[in-house]
Amino acid sequence: MPGFDFDREAFFAVYGGANGTWGSFMIALTLFGGGWSALALAPMIGNARTRRFAASLALALAVQAVLVWVLKRVVGRVRPWIALGLPQPIGAPHDPSFPSGHAAGSFCVAAFLALALPAIRPASPCLRGIAVGLAAVLAALVATSRVYLGAHFPSDVAVGALLGALVGANGARLYAAHGRPEPPIR
Repeated sequence: MPGFDFDREAFFAVYGGANGTWGSFMIALTLFGGGWSALALAPMIGNARTRRFAASLALALAVQAVLVWVLKRVVGRVRPWIALGLPQPIGAPHDPSFPSGHAAGSFCVAAFLALALPAIRPASPCLRGIAVGLAAVLAALVATSRVYLGAHFPSDVAVGALLGALVGANGARLYAAHGRPEPPIR
């Protein structure tokens, strides 16, 4: 259909802005999904029982962050709030839009957990399922928050999510394949 821009139409179907009905919730999700939340791994790195797991996840997060940074520089896509003349989202990001680092990081964690948790909790499939399901839902909500607030187009978060999931899955495979895992957490 001539003149139809799926990314733009999908953006406006989700966009609500910081003052929208879900604005406060979406801001909280964006803050939760930011890179600073990776600092939560610090106490785990300090604990011998969880050190290798946390260090492996931190490495996966660092790899995805570098890949996102490189892609942002190569593609150079303008943020939707700038391109479409919308109010500035929280933090008013001015770096390139594609891909979404929030989506990449969130899906990196979710994929890592999905593949690494069986080595840590082999006798708890129900608990693993809950943790992985919660991580996947949170990742999807963080990605959605970026569009809702006007920081990204839907394709930015879709590619970020795919990139993050691939890096997280590969990081978890390396974690599971190398060395003896820490003793199961009880």
